Amino acid sequence: MDYQLIENQSQLTELCQGLTENRLAIDTEFMRRRSFYPHPGLIQVANDAEVWLIDPLKVTDLTPLWDRLFGLEKRLVMHAPGEDLQLFLACSGRLPAAMDDTQLAAAFLGKGICCGLQKLLDTYLGIELSKEHTRTDWLARPLSPEQLDYAARDVSDLLALQEKLELELKEKGLLDWYRQETELQLSRAAVVAEPDDAYLHIRNSWQLAPKQLAVLKLLAAWRLKLAREKDLAVNFVVKEDALWEIARRQPQSMGQLKRLGLHPMELRRHGEILLDLVRQGSALAESDWPEPIKRIVDYPDYKAKYHEIRELARTKQEESGVAAELLASKKLIHQYLSWLWKKEYPEQQIPALLQGWRKSLFATLAQTPQRD
Repeated sequence: MDYQLIENQSQLTELCQGLTENRLAIDTEFMRRRSFYPHPGLIQVANDAEVWLIDPLKVTDLTPLWDRLFGLEKRLVMHAPGEDLQLFLACSGRLPAAMDDTQLAAAFLGKGICCGLQKLLDTYLGIELSKEHTRTDWLARPLSPEQLDYAARDVSDLLALQEKLELELKEKGLLDWYRQETELQLSRAAVVAEPDDAYLHIRNSWQLAPKQLAVLKLLAAWRLKLAREKDLAVNFVVKEDALWEIARRQPQSMGQLKRLGLHPMELRRHGEILLDLVRQGSALAESDWPEPIKRIVDYPDYKAKYHEIRELARTKQEESGVAAELLASKKLIHQYLSWLWKKEYPEQQIPALLQGWRKSLFATLAQTPQRD
């Protein structure tokens, strides 16, 4: 595999000056075991003829790369780019102006919603891709020639693959739908979680009473802010189950807190802070307590409505050839039902099932009288 290794600032500057193509392939290798943010270990860029491997441990200022890649005229081709987009945001605070996702394109073509790059390269280009180094520590140095070769192959044929997929999408009349969905992916990636909403994502938070939720809300917001500040995975600050138990029991002393089974390090580092947050939450007026959390699955009509939408999605799959799971995933159905029943979103914030390319497919849902 031919590639050029970029290991200093002057090499990166020269590379960026030459990246004039409107469409480039990109991939990243990173580590994220204990950290909140992904830490880049290698950034792979390719055009139709060349591959470059950029070493972010040696090139200290990647700003010229981000400026070039995220220009308005650039369209980046990636495979399953969810984590790559998170890395871009963490490292640069920016996202591509436009992108292509070969996994998403394959999903529109009936290849499954999580089709791997290895299978796609074999199917469309007859190329065998080794996955031998998927468990590489990309922050370790030096990287072996085999590891570098593996990284280069992950990006070298993405442009050719996307060209094949795009041609098939166009032939089937699905290219516009696919383009809209990539734009939706980018808009979702740009959304940053609010600390005040973190408690809603704590497992079993729905079991707590409003006064307990008031404490949990403070605890979860504090944990998320600290995780971002210290670049620690949230469960390496305090485990989720421990937060829930603290909110439920509301300990008032270090002795009571110890009996809840927290790790000694969690107690030593955060014990007093946790107790103070419990006191703050307990002192809130009832008018400041969060509303009880009612799960969508607990609504009386949930099963009937869920299966109605799934059946509609299967019908639209037969008509369009697009997988039902892509048309209406469980997450999208729940988003719609939350908008319909729980009034969690403003009426003008239309759920994904009722906008864009899905709008005409699920138009009957918009006619429901249940939304006030």
